[in-house]
Amino acid sequence: MTHSAINKESSYDYLGVIAASSALAIGVGLQRTELAVLGNMMVESDWITSDNIGQLVGLNLAGYLAGCVHQTRLKREDQSLRMIRIALIVCIVTFFIEPLFPSMGWNAIWRLVSGWGCAHLVTGLPGFGTRRLHADQKRLAMGIIFAGAGIAPLLDSVLLPFFVKSSPVAAWDFTGIFSILFAVPIWMLISRGLSEERDLKLSHSSAQDIPSSSTQENSSSQSTAPSTINWTPALKIFALTTLLYGASQVSILTYQPLYLTSVFKVSSEVASSSFALVGFGYTLGAVVAGLVPKKIPTDSVLLASVGIGTIGTCLFVFSPIIAVVNLGAFLFAFWNGAYIGLIVARLSEVVGPRLVRPAWALFSFLLSIGFVAMTFIAGFISTFSVTMIFYIGLALVVINLILMSLTATAFKKQNV
Repeated sequence: MTHSAINKESSYDYLGVIAASSALAIGVGLQRTELAVLGNMMVESDWITSDNIGQLVGLNLAGYLAGCVHQTRLKREDQSLRMIRIALIVCIVTFFIEPLFPSMGWNAIWRLVSGWGCAHLVTGLPGFGTRRLHADQKRLAMGIIFAGAGIAPLLDSVLLPFFVKSSPVAAWDFTGIFSILFAVPIWMLISRGLSEERDLKLSHSSAQDIPSSSTQENSSSQSTAPSTINWTPALKIFALTTLLYGASQVSILTYQPLYLTSVFKVSSEVASSSFALVGFGYTLGAVVAGLVPKKIPTDSVLLASVGIGTIGTCLFVFSPIIAVVNLGAFLFAFWNGAYIGLIVARLSEVVGPRLVRPAWALFSFLLSIGFVAMTFIAGFISTFSVTMIFYIGLALVVINLILMSLTATAFKKQNV
């Protein structure tokens, strides 16, 4: 290997990390989270009703599930990259198309389509963007990547009032322009990846024409590398934990403003301001989890984050003081931001870099299944008791804590 090649492999892949973080910014932050702001403007303009916001979120998640399945079926890296590029275009274009057809029917279609595109961005880019990194660099990289999901809606929400007054069309267009800025590093990473794939194919074809002992050794090592995920008992428990993690997200991330207005009788403006703490907690959790030293096992960090989320949920549910309730929501979001990035980091350790993309796509599918199922259950419960949603959410978090303890123990026994 040449000296330049060694430097290339050992250098930090800033483009990969920034592009993957931008993928989360578009796929989760702008397309899903920011819909709360855009949807509220649509309600005020009588485009849709307030009930339709939840329906649009559900439809977006339905499209997301389809995209996760699609991504897992893409075996070759170049196929995945080309599909991610198409998905990126779809996600950006829908920002400009949706406000042109102000009706629930059309919005439902575009939410489904954008959900499909979001899944390819969210499940395809994190593993690809970090594949050049050394193992001890990946945890922090994952924290930065998943922090993008919190940073983007925060920036968009802060900038919207300065550039847009009350026009939902202008708000959608502004968010679309904002998404184009995040799309630039994604496009650059995809172009670089496709170019590398073409060079790799050319080198393989040349190696086949001139067989040598080194190429025979390489092909032998590739043939012995696992091509499918080894579903050990520990990994199965981890998958179940991820499913319940998705379900437990619904309570505070979706219904915190409604809880404050119905229980504490605060105004919707105060409730919205309090919800900003949730976005901040999510972003901070993702970054802090990535800064934890590598010598501390990922399972231990995962378990600690669930503990923080459990404490936060207890504070939220049982405290009669609104400041403590807001602190609980912050801690809950801190857990969410930390945990989701650690899932990918743990998968890369368990299944290896070659299978982390399909593994994360599958785990993201399970997470979304849990979220969708609890969304429908919570929607029904909210018609007669908002508080009950949070008691169920607390139970789910406690179960998640127990399962994560079992997961950590199972992985430890597996590695003995």
